Amino acid sequence: MARKKRPYGSGCLIQKGTGWALRWREIEIAPDGTRKKVLRFKNLGPISKREATQRLSELLVLAGTNHVQRSRVLFETVAAQWEATVLPMYKHSTRKNHTHILHKHLVPRFGKTGVSAITRQDVQKYVAELAIAGYAPKSIDHIHDVLSAILRTAMKWGHLRENPAREVDLPSLKPVRPKWVLTPAQAADLLNQLSLLPKTIVGVALMTGLRRGEVFALRWKSFDERNRTLAISEAVYEGQFGSPKTEAGNRRIPLSEFTANLLIHWKVRAKRTGENDLIFCTRSGKPISPNNILRRWVFPACDDLKLPRTTWLTFRRTYCSWAHDKGVPEKIVAELMGHSNVRTTLNIYTQVLQDSVKVAVNKIGEELFTIVHSGERASELIH
Repeated sequence: MARKKRPYGSGCLIQKGTGWALRWREIEIAPDGTRKKVLRFKNLGPISKREATQRLSELLVLAGTNHVQRSRVLFETVAAQWEATVLPMYKHSTRKNHTHILHKHLVPRFGKTGVSAITRQDVQKYVAELAIAGYAPKSIDHIHDVLSAILRTAMKWGHLRENPAREVDLPSLKPVRPKWVLTPAQAADLLNQLSLLPKTIVGVALMTGLRRGEVFALRWKSFDERNRTLAISEAVYEGQFGSPKTEAGNRRIPLSEFTANLLIHWKVRAKRTGENDLIFCTRSGKPISPNNILRRWVFPACDDLKLPRTTWLTFRRTYCSWAHDKGVPEKIVAELMGHSNVRTTLNIYTQVLQDSVKVAVNKIGEELFTIVHSGERASELIH
């Protein structure tokens, strides 16, 4: 009787002494990206035939779904493809930071390693190396984010079964500098110390909570002088214009009389006041560098006033904290600041003002004093 022929690619068991071995075919991605089925062999050692059959069945199930079992593509190849095809989907500021991390940290460390050979232990070891080298927890978190994004893409492209950067232990994030906000008196002193241009820029930032990229992308058509509102629809980073950071960033916000008057007074002095002209621009009409405003005017004013040097984040945090202190509902504050998540507004930007703490403590003390005093009076009456 003729021996029944095994179907192609069905794999087989091979007896090796007292144990068993497997032979099967699986899909492999070559360094040039081509896919092909290759023959594999694995010695299982002294196990039972039943267990060997089970192991073979598991391998064939994966092979039958055309799941890539092995990729010989190097990390640097996947990284280059990711940089060319995925990174352009990000905003300009993110692209710049991610590109820097990719070429300074990740390619030198993992470039010549096969992407499928990178394990969770390898990633954990790398995180530990960064921590030992003295990198700040926030920097390590950013580097890990970019590595995870590349490996996540490699998984989508069939090079990996899972992302080895997931579930890696990272250092606890701690702020390098203590968060603080300006009191109304400090803010008034700072504004009075500045000339009209920086005063207007800082005043708008303080009284609207706009991100710095949104402040320097404002155009005169954004300012509705009659209704005292600002339309936010753009952000700029290093001269590159784009949409605001989040979808909620497209918004129209009301202005206080003080803020509107600052803009009106600046418009009288400004050289470019066409609808599409930037409210704050250089002589040639290009966006002003936010860092230049800080270095030329804001930092010297803070030094003269013996204040810590403020940044654009300080102004945004101050606006949020003032609004919270005045009892503005959290959802409204989030909408005004362009946040889609209310918790982000509270956890990151809100700081409790010390004067408010004193008021709260005094109120509690007065109430407690009243209760205790009433109790003493009652005790006197009983006796």
